[in-house]
Amino acid sequence: MNPQRTVFGAVLAASVLALAPSAPGAAAVGDDPSATPSPLPTQAYATISAEKQVNVGPGAQSATVGWMFWDGGAQVPVPTNDSLVIDARDLAGIASVTVDDPRCTADGRVFTCVNKGASQSRSVDFTLRTDAGARPGVSGTIAYTLTADRATGATAKAEVVVGTPKLDVGRVPDVTHARVGSRIDVPLRLRNTGSLATDRRIMLRWESEGGLVFDRKFSNCTYGEGDDPREPGGRTSVTCVFPVSSDSVPAEGTVELSSPLTATVGKRVLTAVTDYSARLLKPLEQPGGGSHRGTGPALTLVRASGTGGGFEHGAEGRFTVAADNSADLAAEAVTKPSRRAGEWLLDINAVNHGPASAYGIDDKSVAVVDVVLPQGVVAGGTAHMEEEDSPYGPCLLRVSSTTTAPFEAGHRHYVCSVPFGVAAGKGQLFELWVKRAKGYDGAKGRATVRPGPAGIPLHDPDASNDSITFAFGKPSTPTAAAPSGDTLTATGTSRTLIATAAGAALLGAVVLVVRRRGRTR
Repeated sequence: MNPQRTVFGAVLAASVLALAPSAPGAAAVGDDPSATPSPLPTQAYATISAEKQVNVGPGAQSATVGWMFWDGGAQVPVPTNDSLVIDARDLAGIASVTVDDPRCTADGRVFTCVNKGASQSRSVDFTLRTDAGARPGVSGTIAYTLTADRATGATAKAEVVVGTPKLDVGRVPDVTHARVGSRIDVPLRLRNTGSLATDRRIMLRWESEGGLVFDRKFSNCTYGEGDDPREPGGRTSVTCVFPVSSDSVPAEGTVELSSPLTATVGKRVLTAVTDYSARLLKPLEQPGGGSHRGTGPALTLVRASGTGGGFEHGAEGRFTVAADNSADLAAEAVTKPSRRAGEWLLDINAVNHGPASAYGIDDKSVAVVDVVLPQGVVAGGTAHMEEEDSPYGPCLLRVSSTTTAPFEAGHRHYVCSVPFGVAAGKGQLFELWVKRAKGYDGAKGRATVRPGPAGIPLHDPDASNDSITFAFGKPSTPTAAAPSGDTLTATGTSRTLIATAAGAALLGAVVLVVRRRGRTR
């Protein structure tokens, strides 16, 4: 059997059958089951995929038209000589079309694009530009026609409208010294800086990390929570959709929420970061969002005047809520013999004793652990892996007080970063594989938790547990890397932990627990 035909007939049919029109004479779902089924098609059916409406502003606007074939699993011959015609004659005086594709030839405002081989792309990119003197709001139509050998034809149209709506979001002020358990208002303004009123549904979305709890009180909004089992309320979201009608925003107009969102400052909030955005939805587009729908009246957009607190230069913004709270991060360390003589494993844990959870911002770590190995030993490797459920965080080579480099074996000084954050009562584990360099004599190393590049104040109430010392005992008989138990509790500023076989067994259970739970976020 032809492999190309198999893929065409089975995989492609399965992916597009639900979207394609029924074959002529095909029995519909729910028809009399005793009726004679229609024969399978003898040639492929074609479909065209393109935007139903394209708005063209003062600059160039890119667009794409694609096509595909399906055969309902009939294994018909693969179509050849695909020919797509882009007819833009109706756009005279409205917009020009440019097609920069070697498969396409132009005849005035009509472009014919031909695929001579089945392996060529079944899509064409083109560019639209508004004609001089075209007024905002005028429109015309692009017509698409597809033909191919061994396939039916297909047609489609797209409306081209001169002018675009463009939404900018207002600046939401940061909140400082918020009391845990208090409620805050989250207002929002929108300004249309485009040349046309919004003519599609508007979606507003707030995505928060750090412990804000939004009230679920608007029926046109959905509310979601993160999937971290250790702190389900650490991440929350609100998605609201506004219909086209009275909620449309006129050109150069400003609107605001009919009522601000309200949120409670949860008990784990240290610094909560909320990103918000506005977007026009495409026709039939599903907005997604949370699984919980509000139960109260619908939130609406109402006319507003002035600029309020000002506007962002675009449709995205961010605000933070800093709570009067603290996170007590402590360093813990356990050493244990490796399988080879003269080598050890160093397990480091950055534990958050709370009461607040500490989250990073934009992939910037909220905390790091500065690790200095003792004289006479160097790191030979690290356990960090890029897998999502890896329990170990990354350790980098320390170059200077402000610079790190990717991990490199053979050094004594490393910086291990808490990659996303650490929830209250949880920890982030790191592991270095250590080996003797020159005459190790039992000297001590040190691991110290420090604030990370995210720049979030931890308000750490107990600096005595920020640092811990460790040493490596002389390994006798190499042991298998048996996992250890519950993480040892930090109780002072200077603690020396020398590995024994029993100590090695103790730490391994921690590793197993962390592997089951996954990485702290």
